[in-house]
Amino acid sequence: MSGLTTTTSQTDMLRMMSQMMGNPNGPPGYDYRKPKFIKLLPVDSGEGLPDVIFEDPYTFQPQPDLRGEIRSWGVFPVTLDDMLGNISRMLCLMQQSRYYMSELKHTPEEQFIKVIIERKRQKLLNVDLGDLPKQDIIPIYLTNIHDAQGQPRIWRRVRASAGLKIGVFQDKILCPVMGWYGAKHALVHFTDYRDGSLYGPKDANSVDCVTYRSLVGCQWLPDDEYMLAHLFTSEGQTIGYLYDFGDKWSHEIVVEKILPVDESDGHVEIIAGGGMCPGENMQGTYHYQDFLNEYDQDNEVKKKEKKREILSSPNYKYFVKPPLLAEALASTNSIRSGMRNYVMPMSVEGLNPRMFGDPKLKKGQSIKQTFPDPHDSPGYFKETTSDKKDSRSVSACGFCGKPGSAQLVLKTCGGCRQLLYCSKEHQKEHWKSGHKKVCSREFSK
Repeated sequence: MSGLTTTTSQTDMLRMMSQMMGNPNGPPGYDYRKPKFIKLLPVDSGEGLPDVIFEDPYTFQPQPDLRGEIRSWGVFPVTLDDMLGNISRMLCLMQQSRYYMSELKHTPEEQFIKVIIERKRQKLLNVDLGDLPKQDIIPIYLTNIHDAQGQPRIWRRVRASAGLKIGVFQDKILCPVMGWYGAKHALVHFTDYRDGSLYGPKDANSVDCVTYRSLVGCQWLPDDEYMLAHLFTSEGQTIGYLYDFGDKWSHEIVVEKILPVDESDGHVEIIAGGGMCPGENMQGTYHYQDFLNEYDQDNEVKKKEKKREILSSPNYKYFVKPPLLAEALASTNSIRSGMRNYVMPMSVEGLNPRMFGDPKLKKGQSIKQTFPDPHDSPGYFKETTSDKKDSRSVSACGFCGKPGSAQLVLKTCGGCRQLLYCSKEHQKEHWKSGHKKVCSREFSK
């Protein structure tokens, strides 16, 4: 009976919203269809599910949108302007979480996408990337934020190796170059627009990840097992990048140039850029576009107020720190099972970092708590850190960002035993430029 009540209330709410938007007849009626593969619980009619979910995932072929791109496995339609459709989707997810979590079952979307992921995984096993992992690429990072002439307001042009693991590229290059709070906040995924496949953190367990994953593709391939080279094949192709599953900061990475092998040495270089990074927690790309449109029309007093709002955001908390790219390259990878979370303790016991069901810590891992200004908020940030070096297969040179490969084995720093380097020369350069201060302190413990 509870299932019928939930479905009825969902239908009533959709009818009310439809009438508010000028459709007196309400939303179209729902006709039950028998799925070809997924298993629905008896209380779930399937109302609100994408049409393709009722098809056979073993034969499913995703279709491109009007831009010629495929997103979210080709399963979830991108309907930002379809308010009624988005509300229907949200209500469907609320209903599903109630049904399937109580029964410890996979949702219909999870059942469907699990098959698609395995198909993609098998396809990747046979992919011949040729020399692409040995070549450098020069991508342009564009957010969907434009000026009155349609030009991007926030962009970066960076040179990097296509042989970098996707997760390393995110942690050590893309995130700091854009100016986001840091790789430790890595609630992100990448989209291969050729087939809609997604790549993201395998063991992510943050609140935002658990809450919003069904709205951002549901599941993804592990980004520490595949390289940037798996996301494109030629110049001019575009890769999707979503930062923060809650706010949803959408980026596009356009592969502007692929350098020949003999001109590629794997080092990371910031070539150009424009526009300061938005403030964290400013509600995502589309809201920020409205924010900037208002800024353009504001007087000087209101413009200063908006600037102060941006600079009060977490990613500008340490505005005078050393260059973020160099700092990120000289750090270990983020621990995906212990991403940065904001904790609001309800009692003194809440200050205990192990109070919230954290996974068991591995050797060398610890929980770090960062307390912001108590006048701003009584909560704190919590994340899992590690003092162990990265796996050579999922890392890059701590000085230049060059990835290791079968032809290049990264060497460990003999002092701190944490950082990896592509050559003795780069280890010496990094030592001179500041690593000796950190390395000596760690080594002397």
